[in-house]
Amino acid sequence: MARRTTVVLTSEDEQALQRASRAEGVSQSELIRKGIRSVTAAYRPRSRPVFGWLKLSKSEREEISRDEVGDYDR
Repeated sequence: MARRTTVVLTSEDEQALQRASRAEGVSQSELIRKGIRSVTAAYRPRSRPVFGWLKLSKSEREEISRDEVGDYDR
């Protein structure tokens, strides 16, 4: 459910937000929401990776996260 809140901006921030909104072609509200999502991403709960029917165990996920992208498995 969406909720409303009030954010107080400096005039400089307000002008920059208006310019960004025009340049990006999206509402100021959407830019603010994107900024909040970006800043809070590390604090949001994450679901376990699922690949089709395969659910990875914690050890398998850790192994994949240690694996370097683009290397060849031998």
